Amino acid sequence: MKTLSYLMMGIILVMLSSCSHDVYNNRSYLSSHDFNGKKLAVLPVEVYYTGVPAATTDDARTEENATSLSTQTQVEQTFLMHTSKHGAKKFQQQVQMMNSNQVNDRIKSAVPDLRTAWKMAPDSLGRLARADLVLKVRLVRTRYMSEGLARGINTGKAIFDAVVNTSTNGLAFTPRIKAYGIQYEISLIDAKTGTLISSYINKPEDDKNGNSIEKGNELMAKQAAVYAAAN
Repeated sequence: MKTLSYLMMGIILVMLSSCSHDVYNNRSYLSSHDFNGKKLAVLPVEVYYTGVPAATTDDARTEENATSLSTQTQVEQTFLMHTSKHGAKKFQQQVQMMNSNQVNDRIKSAVPDLRTAWKMAPDSLGRLARADLVLKVRLVRTRYMSEGLARGINTGKAIFDAVVNTSTNGLAFTPRIKAYGIQYEISLIDAKTGTLISSYINKPEDDKNGNSIEKGNELMAKQAAVYAAAN
């Protein structure tokens, strides 16, 4: 009976462990490749604003381009900040994080602009940046309504919930309305072969007005196959 109990406990722990990890790691690749000391580049981030338009097409493109640069820097800084505060895990290999400005300058020397690079193969861009590994990021922000309208609806819902709960002596809450949602994908890729090493993809329905970006970056820095230090 003890043996059976220990076996059941082991199965449960494995199940809980697999459920708690949001980052995919290519274990077969990791077991046969050594990239300690290799160079890691965060590529220009692919950004698209969809849904209810809040501005003209030109303004939207300008905002997408600005978000691309800021998110690229955010990814880089999240990895470096994690490294400054935590040690490497057993499965992580230590690499050198390239400065994103240097990465962009090298890519821009070969393409018309960084937006053109969004659709290029990540391994090709990695070779242009002279990196061994790359982080490819894609962000799609879908706008459902203005933030002012969402706040107004949620205020009305809060008042409604308060009235219902007071009159029924129960707890009844209607779901909050979001102004927008974000689909966020981040992948660690071998720049020589194009092999996917680690990845994280959020569930857009669980995004709380942009929290997927921060969560995805932090999970990748903590759970992906690399432990990055400044170059």
